[in-house]
Amino acid sequence: MVHATRLPTVRAARTSTLAVTALAAAIGVFPLTAQEPAGGLTLITAEGRRPLETVSVQGGEVIALDDLAALFQLDIGEDTGERTLTVDAGAGPIVLTAGQPLASVDGQLVSLDAPARRVGGRWFVPLDFVSRALARIHDQRLELRARSRLLLVGEVRVPRVSAQYRSRARSGRLTLQITPNTAHEVTEDRGRLVIRFDADAIDVVRLAQPRGAAVRAIEVLDELPGFAIEPGPSYASHRILSGESGNSTQLVVDLEAAAPAVAETRPAEPVDPRPDPAAGDAVPVPDFSAPTEIRTIVIDPGHGGADEGAHGPEGTLEKDVTLSVAQRLRTLLERRLGVRVILTRTGDTVVALDRRAAIANNDRADLFISLHANSALRDVVTGAEVYYLSIDEYGQEARELADRDGRYLPVSGGGVREIDMIPWDMAQARHVAPSADLAGFVSEALGRRVPLSPRPIRQAPFRVLVGANMPAILVEMGFISNPEQESQMVRPDFQTRVAEAILEGVIRFREHLASEPYAPVADGGADRDARPAAENPDAQGRD
Repeated sequence: MVHATRLPTVRAARTSTLAVTALAAAIGVFPLTAQEPAGGLTLITAEGRRPLETVSVQGGEVIALDDLAALFQLDIGEDTGERTLTVDAGAGPIVLTAGQPLASVDGQLVSLDAPARRVGGRWFVPLDFVSRALARIHDQRLELRARSRLLLVGEVRVPRVSAQYRSRARSGRLTLQITPNTAHEVTEDRGRLVIRFDADAIDVVRLAQPRGAAVRAIEVLDELPGFAIEPGPSYASHRILSGESGNSTQLVVDLEAAAPAVAETRPAEPVDPRPDPAAGDAVPVPDFSAPTEIRTIVIDPGHGGADEGAHGPEGTLEKDVTLSVAQRLRTLLERRLGVRVILTRTGDTVVALDRRAAIANNDRADLFISLHANSALRDVVTGAEVYYLSIDEYGQEARELADRDGRYLPVSGGGVREIDMIPWDMAQARHVAPSADLAGFVSEALGRRVPLSPRPIRQAPFRVLVGANMPAILVEMGFISNPEQESQMVRPDFQTRVAEAILEGVIRFREHLASEPYAPVADGGADRDARPAAENPDAQGRD
């Protein structure tokens, strides 16, 4: 009797539960336990990023309507338990019906991917409710990028970036396709290459996977926004290429490997057969031979202090641009090559022209690089140029100095020392040939990164180069008198590209110097076809 009376009760209870569930399904009402955390969205506004929680209801991802109301100041009508609910955003009402994949937006029906649902006293809407319904009546731009899990609010800049990486032997190439065109810069930070975008966020639609020895990791940095590239064991240098096509930019980062180490063989030193009674107490003779390595580089930021240099149409000063690029170049040279780098000025100070070369000479620099921004009478003239010294203006004496062997004098302790008997103001005459090669390497590297003038390599009798007793060049980064180039020169990405080009040129010159030592040339290595700057009617004279 007990079992006979209770079994029907259990069946009745189950029947009743099934009936309630069926009714709930019909009207879009589900128990609270039907909610499960979902992937969530990232809200992007001009103020920054914040998460937006989503939940899963009956297998569909939805957003709580009261969360949207708090974000977008929505006025939600009173929930009376009926199947409909009115939402007002100020520009018109939205009417939702539980269980229906539709919304009435200011009197017009809009289809949704899934129905609105009422769960445990709360209303939930599908993700596309924001872009298809709410965006129609909201006073701010709303865009849902479901694939990237982003919800954009307002006039934010969020370019789509597709990244691809290809390994090539011990080198590699990272290619970024950026849509729409977005300003960016590539810098070095604590041993990593950092790509920073001038945007509120980036939408990475494809993330590159590194392979090979040139790159260890490629990481998305939301806080920049941008990428961080951690170089691998074979990495030595990088090269940046970029170009625009329509509304997209392609940025290419070539990560180049160090050349394989080659054992250096040197001819045996000649032995002096004469006895040296003081050999036991002799001090080793210093090595006064020409250096085959680059250990110290002097960078000369042109102008400074009261000497402002050239002025751009919008007031940009040459002295400010040159100092900024010099500081970037110093960082690259120190971190990439491990060389000692000296700036002729580190602040807004006046340094005399002869003093600049004297700094390089006194610190036994192996290279001297002077940075400038050009100016022309016509504002249409544009392009970077690299100069080395023209000795034509210094007559036959300079040519003889360029071709003359050194004089050797005996020194205490045995051996000899080479003495260069060259007047101070003609020290550069002996270095015209290597200076020309250095100018060529830097010009080629600049041409891959910034606009060049029709004659990118030139000679001129610049005073700042004359006294430098080492290979020396003067880099004109562009014409600050050109409005477009002026706007480029103040941008960090342009300044970084110039610094990277000079770095690449120095690396190539160093390799050339190690394999092909220089010998004096009768004409000093001058390019007989290059014209001094004074013959260019557009370029204004440089001291």
